[in-house]
Amino acid sequence: MGDNTAQVPLTYYVALILTLMLSPIMALIVGIRELFHKSKEHDIKGEVAVITGAARGLGREIAIELAKRGCHIAVVDILEDASKETAKYLSETFKIKAKPYKVDVSNHDELIDFHRSVIQDFGDVTILINNAGLLSLADSNPLDFEEIQKIITVNFTSHLWMNQLFLPRMKELNRGHIMAISSLSALVTAPFVQIYAPTKSAVTAYMASLRADMKSGKYGIKVTTIMPTFLNTNQQVNEFISFTGYDKWMPPIDGAGVAQQAVQAMLQGLEEITLPRIASFIFKLHGLYPTWLRDGIQGLLGAKVQVVELRNKLASQN
Repeated sequence: MGDNTAQVPLTYYVALILTLMLSPIMALIVGIRELFHKSKEHDIKGEVAVITGAARGLGREIAIELAKRGCHIAVVDILEDASKETAKYLSETFKIKAKPYKVDVSNHDELIDFHRSVIQDFGDVTILINNAGLLSLADSNPLDFEEIQKIITVNFTSHLWMNQLFLPRMKELNRGHIMAISSLSALVTAPFVQIYAPTKSAVTAYMASLRADMKSGKYGIKVTTIMPTFLNTNQQVNEFISFTGYDKWMPPIDGAGVAQQAVQAMLQGLEEITLPRIASFIFKLHGLYPTWLRDGIQGLLGAKVQVVELRNKLASQN
C-alpha cells in the first residue's frame, strides 16, 4: 500500500497541532462558563408556537411545557382526535389559546395550507418545534420504496419545508426559536435503524448549518437541536428495547423530563444537547477510537436478533 502522507496539505497538520495545544485551554473555558454562566429563559408569554407531532408523546409534553409559560399552541398532527384532545387540555388547563390541525407533514401542499391557516388564526409564529417522526426498523434488506420515502420525508424533509415556510417572517421580525428533535441514533451505530438513523443525522447536520446561517446573517433567531435516547412515551419503543435487551444498558428516559430540559435549553439559547447530557461526552470520546474498536464495542452490546423477528414481535403486540 502506498504512502499518501505527501498528499495531505500542511494546513491539516497545523490545524491538528493547534487543536491539541488549545484543547486544555478550551476545556478550562468551557468548565468556567458552565460553573458561572447561568442563562435566563427567554420570556415567551403570549407568543405562538407550532409543534408537529404534538398530539401525544414527546410533542404533547413539549406543548405542555410551553403552555405553562403562557405560550399559545398550534397542535399539528396526523392524529385528528388526539390533536383535539391535546388542544382542549392545553387551553382549559393553562388558559392559553390552542388549536388542533390535522396535517400530514410529508405532504407539502397540506403544509402550505396549514401555514396559511395558522397565520390567519394566530398571527405571527415565533416558535417552531419540528418534532414529528417515524421510527421504523430496517437493516440492509430492502424495504418498500414508499415506506423508505415516507420515513425520510417525515423525519427530515418536513423540517426543511416547515422552516422555509416560517423562517422568512421570523427574519423580518428578527426574533424566534426553531427547535428540532433529532436522536442519539444520529451519533450511535446500530444495525436496526439504517434508514431512521441517517434521517436524524441529516437533521443534526442541517440544523448546524442553519445555526451558522443565522449567526452569519446576525439574525436574532435561536436554533436548537435535541438528541434524546429512547423515551418512555412511545409504547413501540418500550417493546423494541425490551425485545432487544437494550433496556439493560440504555433504559428509556422520562418523556416529560426530556420535554422540560428541551424547552429550557431552547429558551436559554443552547444550540445542541443530548439527553441524557452526559451522552455527548461519551460519544465524543468514542470518536477517538478507531472504527474497528467502536464496531467491536457495539457488537458486544448490540441486540442479537433479526429485524424480521423484531417486526413480527412488535406486530403481534398490536
